[in-house]
Amino acid sequence: MSRFFPRDVIHWGEEKLHPLRAFAIRTVEPAGITGLVLRGWRAVILGSGSWLFFIIGLTLGVLFLCGMLTWHLGNYPVRRWPLRALAFFVIEFAVEMGMSSVLIVLGRERYGSQLAGWGDWWAMAGQTLWQRGLTIALFALSLAVVVQMVRKAVDQRSPATG
Repeated sequence: MSRFFPRDVIHWGEEKLHPLRAFAIRTVEPAGITGLVLRGWRAVILGSGSWLFFIIGLTLGVLFLCGMLTWHLGNYPVRRWPLRALAFFVIEFAVEMGMSSVLIVLGRERYGSQLAGWGDWWAMAGQTLWQRGLTIALFALSLAVVVQMVRKAVDQRSPATG
């Protein structure tokens, strides 16, 4: 049971972790990669001009964000998730806005159907701030509820240990 849903933080140095798990334990790398990929993906789907590709791309982007957040939070007990989710959000947002700046310099950032300029950066930052914040907060909350429900169901089925 504790292998799937840890109740306490274990000492990571006592066991050799798989490289993917060691990567997911840290906050900066998964959140940073998420920010880079989402902003690059956004530039691709907004530049395509196809509504179908836009809708599919938007769905895949949200799934990627939620998947990376799940991968990171799954290594910690639920009581530590609020600060972990907040840190993930702040890092992801900062990297995404940095990537947006790079894309503006390269002439690849889009704001709607037009190329974005520096004057559009603050509006895009505000939009990204509330969209990512809402998505991360709602998903982390719903994931925590599901984990607690599963934990309760598994605890009731497990024989009592004396």
